[in-house]
Amino acid sequence: MIPVSARDVGSVALARMLRDGVLLPLAPRHGMPPDLPESPRQRAACLAPVVPAHTVVSGLAGLWIRCGGAAPSVVDLVGARGLHRAKPGADARGWTLVFHSGGAASGQREEIGGIVVASAERCAADALRWRDLGTAIEAVVVAVQAERADPAGIGTLVAGDNPRGQGAARARSAWGAVSTALGIAPAPGACDVVRPSAPGAESP
Repeated sequence: MIPVSARDVGSVALARMLRDGVLLPLAPRHGMPPDLPESPRQRAACLAPVVPAHTVVSGLAGLWIRCGGAAPSVVDLVGARGLHRAKPGADARGWTLVFHSGGAASGQREEIGGIVVASAERCAADALRWRDLGTAIEAVVVAVQAERADPAGIGTLVAGDNPRGQGAARARSAWGAVSTALGIAPAPGACDVVRPSAPGAESP
């Protein structure tokens, strides 16, 4: 099976294959043959065993599936309240699953590799809301520069999110910083909060 997981060959064998260069690291407990290019479908397949039904992958994990790069350890899953359940028999070692209710549950999305992934724009907006800002800003900038995410779409989503929602103020501030770095004009209201805050701090 490609990608190769610890469940396929065992943890010891996987570690040795990664150490010897037979496989290259792809995700927690997963590797890829070095002569095969990875794809969104293969990255999504790494997550498929641990993603519960009725949830949508968003945030940094969604950007990773769509754009590649370093796999995040935290996977943001969005769905309707009360439907979040661990998948029976799922091996989530290496992944931390965090559940949310939000726009990704009903917004634009698509199935990739057996799981449902939010649009790149929604993933970017959610990454700025929920994850480490340094990592999130870098991932969003890469996605926009690679033309995998539309900056106007990100700005619209950030500006349109519930201002009282978790991380909404931080997302508006972060998107203002991203827009400045990229030399683009943020959507109206997308950067109402521009004062820097302590790492991890959020406005009430």
